[in-house]
Amino acid sequence: MAYWVGITGGSASGKTFLLEALKKALQGLPVTFLSTDHYYKDLDKQPRTPDGKVNFDQPEALDREKLYQDLVSLRAGRSVQQREYTFNQPGRVPRVLTFEPAPLLVAEGLFLFYWPEVRELFDLRLFVEAEEPYRFLRRLERDQAERGYAPDFVTHQYLTQVLPAYKQFVAPLKQYAHLVVQNSYGDLGPALRVLVDHLQAMARRTVTSAR
Repeated sequence: MAYWVGITGGSASGKTFLLEALKKALQGLPVTFLSTDHYYKDLDKQPRTPDGKVNFDQPEALDREKLYQDLVSLRAGRSVQQREYTFNQPGRVPRVLTFEPAPLLVAEGLFLFYWPEVRELFDLRLFVEAEEPYRFLRRLERDQAERGYAPDFVTHQYLTQVLPAYKQFVAPLKQYAHLVVQNSYGDLGPALRVLVDHLQAMARRTVTSAR
């Protein structure tokens, strides 16, 4: 039986950082890693603000049905494909990503625990928590460096979309987490060691039980 770990938390709280750290620490083990970023709908299907701006910080920005169907397929032992999401990079040709079933799966995403049918697929649910000023500064740095957004745009988007969405949709998801990982200062060391030990043990257990 596969063992699944889900990671959620606010924008720039450290969800992807934790997933990448686990990916590095668990090299050589049969683990599938998945980000719900790749399940954002096409731009013309995105929700809009009253003034017509695209708002990615709403649950309906994600293709809920495709995400759920793919997760169910992975649970059933079938591989799935999904087009890569390339953020603000119109010149970049998206790849087709293939996700294979494995004894362990680690997934992260802003709204991963929002829908009950998705949330209940995960055996261990983690909420990465960081204080609001740190989330803003990380988002500002990331969106300039990785996505080419201007500082004024990032700030406006954070105050008018990201922060309100966090309070309305994301913060309440903490109640569904088995563990809350504190990451205001970017030190995931202690939590990471505990998680790695746990997942290594679960990997051995799932592989043994499958024999």
